[in-house]
Amino acid sequence: MAWGMRNIVITLFGSSIMEGRIGVENVSDRYYMILQRKLSERFPEVCFSIVNGAVGGWSTRELMKIYNDSVLKYSPDYCVVMFGANNNDLTQPERILTEGELDRLMIDFQNRLPESCQRVGVVLNPIINERHWVTTHPAYQDAIKKFGGLNEMLEPERGKARAFYMVNDYPVVDLAKLMSKDPARYICDDGIHLSPEGHKLFADALFGVLEQLLIRNGHDTNGK
Repeated sequence: MAWGMRNIVITLFGSSIMEGRIGVENVSDRYYMILQRKLSERFPEVCFSIVNGAVGGWSTRELMKIYNDSVLKYSPDYCVVMFGANNNDLTQPERILTEGELDRLMIDFQNRLPESCQRVGVVLNPIINERHWVTTHPAYQDAIKKFGGLNEMLEPERGKARAFYMVNDYPVVDLAKLMSKDPARYICDDGIHLSPEGHKLFADALFGVLEQLLIRNGHDTNGK
């Protein structure tokens, strides 16, 4: 006979977009707080614990150095991951990932997660070049001339993430595509972090993916 609540652990891995601190005044409006409420209302027999292992401003290399403590030690049932965003810091060249390093780090991430943990991939949102500080920073001028702007400079990483998710059968929340028609609505004045509407859109999209995974895994107890 079943007893008590079911407990599900969801971990978050990535940098500032995944960390979710920036862009809203109230903690309750952060995307992962909205997500937790929506999941709890949809699946009332489940207690959802969301572990925020994301660290704003960190590269994928730096994040993988704390992977055991930020993700693995919690034995997650689901892990929501975004790769990239801080891997090309031209103000600190020693932080820049080498050729092929991102691919190796993504494979390491995949191989160290237990098979029982289901992955959800997130693709970095659009960058509004004219709002972002790198557009006028001297260290970035050659790169901007080459690519056109930071948004375009980060597109190869988005492409690598999409390809990795597809090959490994990750459900995907592609923020770049979801927000492409009206990025100014979803992005803050700093040109990169999510606005309140961006947080809400992210939460809604993640909820849609996780809802289907939870139903598939037998957690649909209220018949919706």
